Amino acid sequence: MSRRPGLEEVVVGGRGLWRATIAVHAPSGHSGSGRTVVGAISRAAHLVRLLDAAELPGVNGTSPFPLPPKLSVTAIHGGQGFSVTPDRCDLNVDVRTTPVFDAHDAETLVRKAVAELDAELPAPRPTGITPVASWPPFRLAAHEQPAAALLNAAATEGLAVRPKTAGPSNIGNLLAGEGIPATAGFGLAYEGLHGIDERARLAELPQVYAVYHRAVLGLLRAG
Repeated sequence: MSRRPGLEEVVVGGRGLWRATIAVHAPSGHSGSGRTVVGAISRAAHLVRLLDAAELPGVNGTSPFPLPPKLSVTAIHGGQGFSVTPDRCDLNVDVRTTPVFDAHDAETLVRKAVAELDAELPAPRPTGITPVASWPPFRLAAHEQPAAALLNAAATEGLAVRPKTAGPSNIGNLLAGEGIPATAGFGLAYEGLHGIDERARLAELPQVYAVYHRAVLGLLRAG
């Protein structure tokens, strides 16, 4: 059974995200035509290769943020049937950001790849980029609230927990965008995350409740 979030870690940070849809264009036509055309799907595939080859910064040994950025093409849609080459193919791009590679850097990288595509394989219409979401990365130090309250409460309840910076974004990123410090991911162990059989181990619920109860009381007294 997975131990995240579980009783071993308190998520005190997470990579941010920058997401966009990309519309790749080309002339439509018949697959059996004698005219040689680089279709939208082929142009989109070339763009995927450019994005996959893009260089992202690694983790600096002196950086307090322990994870590197990551770029993923997560969806591709275009065409139907066999005999028609489509005039459009759409991509979803998900970039996980860090303090040294933020949303502006992510958009700059994607626009550079798109400009390279349009220069190498021209089309009647330029490739379009539509940003759809942007959350900042965040990370609290172990002594910052509310991380400290949760870590201390867990230790008082006899649990050995450690702070963790998550790769996936979480509610802490959303709140960080509003200037609100938050933690995300302490609780019951689970299996099948986001699946139809997702489930949690309820036997540990009393321990989890006790930790949050103690943490909230501590924050109220501190306030």
